[in-house]
Amino acid sequence: MDKFDILLEKLNKLNPVQKQMDWAECIPEDIYTEYFENKYKTVDEDLSIDTHRWYETSISVIKIYDRFLGIKHITNLFSENMECEDCCVTLKFFEMKEVLVTSYEILQK
Repeated sequence: MDKFDILLEKLNKLNPVQKQMDWAECIPEDIYTEYFENKYKTVDEDLSIDTHRWYETSISVIKIYDRFLGIKHITNLFSENMECEDCCVTLKFFEMKEVLVTSYEILQK
C-alpha cells in the first residue's frame, strides 16, 4: 500500500462528524500534520451539491500524493442558529479520477 491508500484507510476508520465548516479542521492534528500539511492542492469544489432543509453538502477534490481525494462535507448552513455539529454529518473520503470533458461554444463574428 502506498501513502495515499494508507491515508484513505485511516480517514475512513475515523468516521469523523463534521464540527467546523472547513473540513481540514475536522482531521486530527497528528494525521493532518503527517499527511496533509503543505502536501495537497484543492483542484475542485462544490461538486454533487446535495441540499437538505438546514444545510447543504458537496464534494471537494484535492490532489495529494499524485492522486485525487474526494471529501464530502457540509458546505453551507441555512440557519444562523445552527452549527455544523448540529447536522450530524460524517465526513466521507474516497478516491476520485479526473474526467476531461470536451465542449463547444459559438464563435462570435
